[in-house]
Amino acid sequence: MKILQIAGRKDSGKTALAELWTRALADNGYRVGTLKHHGHGGKPLLAPGKDSTRHFEAGARAAGVEGDGLFVLAVRADQGLALEQLIGWYEALPLDLLLIEGYKYAPYPKVVCLRDEQDRDLLSLPNVRAAFSMNPALSGCMKLSDRKSCVEWVEAFLKG
Repeated sequence: MKILQIAGRKDSGKTALAELWTRALADNGYRVGTLKHHGHGGKPLLAPGKDSTRHFEAGARAAGVEGDGLFVLAVRADQGLALEQLIGWYEALPLDLLLIEGYKYAPYPKVVCLRDEQDRDLLSLPNVRAAFSMNPALSGCMKLSDRKSCVEWVEAFLKG
């Protein structure tokens, strides 16, 4: 399994790029997993009122639900789970690529999404392979509007 991070500031196109790559790669037969860092404080939301959420809220350390081939799991840790621990869970799955949105200081190969010139400092993060932008005026970046080139880039990464 290869790992590729997508880093950038809020509203820079990280999720749009992750969604584009996930959909295009899945359509081309690749098995893609995604992991998003909830970096805005607080806990991620669970589906309210559902049985597995009620189990979790009752104190279960882990609560999961499976149906028709889809398995959803919530896990409670005493402290936050380290990125390496989370990656370990994904390594147990038959994946070609794990896309990680966030965790920008982690050492894995990454791309950065830039909003404007002020975001260029992100190019100094470790292991940056390319820059992408939704801003058509920003030079030196692959444009997210050029979907074909964006997909060709990630397929080359997978093959390289």
